[in-house]
Amino acid sequence: MRGAVLVLLTLIGLTLAGTLYEEIVREQIRRIPLDKAVVVGEGDRKLITVINPDCPHCRAEWRELRKHLDKLKVYVFVFPFKAWGEENLNKSYYIVCSKDKRKALDDVLLGKLDGKVPRVKRCPLLEEHLKVVEILGVTGVPYNIIPAKNKIIEGFSKNLLEELGIE
Repeated sequence: MRGAVLVLLTLIGLTLAGTLYEEIVREQIRRIPLDKAVVVGEGDRKLITVINPDCPHCRAEWRELRKHLDKLKVYVFVFPFKAWGEENLNKSYYIVCSKDKRKALDDVLLGKLDGKVPRVKRCPLLEEHLKVVEILGVTGVPYNIIPAKNKIIEGFSKNLLEELGIE
């Protein structure tokens, strides 16, 4: 009897923990100004992601995501790393300040601009992205939030598309 009660209490605790986790993620999502994101895709499945222009895992993830932009709407926030230098910062500005943001993401995340970033006028939008990084407490990228599931996936995951209901 005592073992059954302990199992029941453990299951209740796990259920409450799952609900608490989802509520924390839901609150984080509410605090994100999605209108400040670089938005690409026309689909009905939403993904909020934080990337760095030179992150190899971000680039691998983008190569997969870009194939499914007909099914996805991706809200991208760019997080330049100071330690990665001026080129990393310039690529970040290129993405957030470009008129054709999809092309800018492709240019940068597919490596087309490595070593030859065009000069772009800096815009204040990158500061808004850094505020989101701070709100979320992001320290590593890619950092993905699936709003429909109130779920966070930190780092590159081959299961991301499955979690999004695409594969």
